Amino acid sequence: MFSLENKVILIIGGRGYLGRDFCRILSENKAIVVSADLPDLSLAARGDSNEVLDTFDQYDIDVTDRDSVRSVVEKVITKYDRIDSLVYSVTSKPDDFYFPYTECSLEGWKTVINSELDGLFITSQEVGKFMEEQHSGNMIFISSIYGVVANDQRLYEGSNLANIYSKSNKTDKKIYSHAGYPVAKGGVISLTRYLAAYWGNLNIRVNCISPGGVYHKGENEEFVKKYSEKVPLGRKGYLKEISNTVVFLASEEASYITGQNLIVDGGFTIW
Repeated sequence: MFSLENKVILIIGGRGYLGRDFCRILSENKAIVVSADLPDLSLAARGDSNEVLDTFDQYDIDVTDRDSVRSVVEKVITKYDRIDSLVYSVTSKPDDFYFPYTECSLEGWKTVINSELDGLFITSQEVGKFMEEQHSGNMIFISSIYGVVANDQRLYEGSNLANIYSKSNKTDKKIYSHAGYPVAKGGVISLTRYLAAYWGNLNIRVNCISPGGVYHKGENEEFVKKYSEKVPLGRKGYLKEISNTVVFLASEEASYITGQNLIVDGGFTIW
């Protein structure tokens, strides 16, 4: 079950904290993995000690630039003649990401929307053109529980998330979760449904995954405790639990699943 042998899977965001693990587990499941991302590891990924061997193609990409996206997609098609699955796992945290709402800049807001929504729009179009010709394909977008429910700002009191995930200069003060993030992630869920309906007659499946909080060794105990107390299973998720969900959706075992938002959150959103 869940065989991905010789499936060509393009991962946008393959140098991120989640994306690196997606590359690892999909490679272990014998997929042909192609990773595309900005040149440097994300801040969160740099703090991750898990070793990921680069046994796959790696390209630089700017998802907000159509020419950059088109170039990468064409390189994959030229080399492998197809793309079986697209995984879009992109997030952006501007310097003011953890500022109070009224102090967040329009530039920061646009940075989040541009990478997480505009980039998804461009990438799904460019990959979708080839999947239309194939009359087959599979897209998996990474959303978030915060595309489903509102942020509980109380969780962030005393947390050190800004130290891990952004270059904020207010790390010594109370931090907040940026409004652009849930707006973008809610948009990802809506686009998933739209495209699943749009491409269903061409045997192109489109789904998204909404992870809850994923454990990172750099997070301080106070935040992890507060977050875990809100989860019915009593803990944060592990990378492998999100990555295994990607494997499932990319496999033929999920061949009749499309247009769904698969929430992997230990029950966070049920109460």
